Amino acid sequence: MRQTSQTLELALKGIVVPGFREWRSSLFVVLAATCACTYTARHVGAQERVDDQASVTVLRGATVIDGTGLPALAGATIVVEGTRITCIGTADECPAPENATWYELSGKWITPGLVDTHVHFSQTGWLDGRPDGVDATQIFPYEAVTADLKANPSRFHRSYLCSGITAVYDVGGHQWTLALGEQAEDDPHAAHVRAAGPLVTHAGLDILHADEYDTFLPMSNAEQGRESVRKLKNWGSTAVKVWFLAPGEARRATLDAAIMAVGDEARTQGLPLIVHATSLREAKVAIRAGATMLVHSIFSEDVDDEFIQLVVDNDVIYTPTIVVMPNWIRAVTSVALGTPNQADDPNGCVDPGTREKIADVAAVAPYLSEAQANEDYARGALSSIPARLDQTKRNLKRMYDAGATIATGTDAGNPLTLHGPSIYSEMEAMQDAGVPAADVIIMSTQNSARAMGRLDDFGTLEPDKIADLLVLGGDPSADVKNFRQIEWVMRAGIMHDVSDLSYDSAK
Repeated sequence: MRQTSQTLELALKGIVVPGFREWRSSLFVVLAATCACTYTARHVGAQERVDDQASVTVLRGATVIDGTGLPALAGATIVVEGTRITCIGTADECPAPENATWYELSGKWITPGLVDTHVHFSQTGWLDGRPDGVDATQIFPYEAVTADLKANPSRFHRSYLCSGITAVYDVGGHQWTLALGEQAEDDPHAAHVRAAGPLVTHAGLDILHADEYDTFLPMSNAEQGRESVRKLKNWGSTAVKVWFLAPGEARRATLDAAIMAVGDEARTQGLPLIVHATSLREAKVAIRAGATMLVHSIFSEDVDDEFIQLVVDNDVIYTPTIVVMPNWIRAVTSVALGTPNQADDPNGCVDPGTREKIADVAAVAPYLSEAQANEDYARGALSSIPARLDQTKRNLKRMYDAGATIATGTDAGNPLTLHGPSIYSEMEAMQDAGVPAADVIIMSTQNSARAMGRLDDFGTLEPDKIADLLVLGGDPSADVKNFRQIEWVMRAGIMHDVSDLSYDSAK
């Protein structure tokens, strides 16, 4: 019984545990017997509902997958009053006033809105936003690129909602991104945002600095790292993000001490520590420094038992970001070979300006390095993608089998990892790694909301939570590819037809 209680506690937190799948159905029966869904009707005016936050919306007839891991509820009714869910259950359990706005959704599926735990509003989705990879600043001046990003984040908000993403975690960017959370929180046309601000690192790149647009804060030694954390706190950051690349042996001791100091100062300032560490040794150091989230997989080698135990014992959230490195390769080689990549964007969610830049590979070609421009090198890089994917997927499967808490993140903003629709290929890669579709859904909703520190507000469909949800034309628990069949997205109680959000729409 004690083991069952512990398993139940973990399951209710959305953490995958061995044996959970086998008794989940019986757990639902027990919970259903102890939980009643209630709704007190509130009468509203009969005017047409557009953005009336006091109105009532009823979604009826769909199969609801609530993100908790409990069995789907067929023929369900969801009642939304204003911005919040007030009831989920049968039609009898969830009555509503006759003048509510009704959506008949038989044959559809409803899930929580997707949450992408790794995005960068300070990057474009193409090479112009990462001149450290290809320096094309002669045609894409970094000051102009970053100023345009600051002036128009709404293009990405539209792309996120269009793709079914209702919340994002910006885990490293310019200082202006820190204001995005407050700006977007009550906007039904924008995704929720949590932002970490500039990255703390020992590996600053001058090319990514432009006037006020600081990308990095220094961490060359312990005191410098502490000062960077204090600066982030004063700026209003909600987390400390460390870019912890593998240093040379001569610098290891100094930089290990620096990240330990950063972790200690983050705890003092009440900020979670999230770390980019794609090498095994540095990832272990990051966890010992107090990292609560690793925003990447281990890319270069197999995870070992020590690392897995560190993640599990310290309840570290593991975000695999499987597709970002292959996308980098595809971006650069598309320029070298003169063969533009088509955006993987089934619903037309990527803005036209980004699409045009991706298609115009000839403009960037003169700025490739000699090695990047070599066609044999480019073809060799492309041929390395399957092995890279296999490595990351193998590590994800081991972490999943060990019961680690896994969240979904794309690293959107990097070249060809596009804001919005890149989440589809990421989730599909997680499924291809051997994670069942039903658990990929939990990782992309409940676990990702937990990573953002917002599970009390969204990530699952439950009464009193913000009404952020998706209506799909196919069953995502059978195959996560069905998230591509998104038809409606509700954000804070407002229903958006995806065809209206699409940049391909005639409207």
